[in-house]
Amino acid sequence: MNGMGKKSASAEIDRRIHIVVKLLSSAKTNSYILRFCTEEWGVQKRQAETYVQRAREIIKADYSVERSDFLGTRLALLDKIIQASIDSKQHSNAVGALKLQAQLTRLLEGS
Repeated sequence: MNGMGKKSASAEIDRRIHIVVKLLSSAKTNSYILRFCTEEWGVQKRQAETYVQRAREIIKADYSVERSDFLGTRLALLDKIIQASIDSKQHSNAVGALKLQAQLTRLLEGS
């Protein structure tokens, strides 16, 4: 096999793993994902399990950031949710997001 074929195969494996990341991120069960891989791509269960493991490693790496960095990005996202909720007059959603911000920053102890 020439270099181009290997590169194409590697790109296809990466594409599949990222599809599995999306499936995991949308709360699909392990059994669903394994069945999806075997039916969609015609791979053996063992290969599907490898895709799942590599996808989990990607997800883990995405979240292995410093606690303060993680907290900061989540608080910023909650700011956007609060503003969008206020703009659309969904005040209970804004209150929920404000409460979550307070919990994350430990302003509300015992919550």
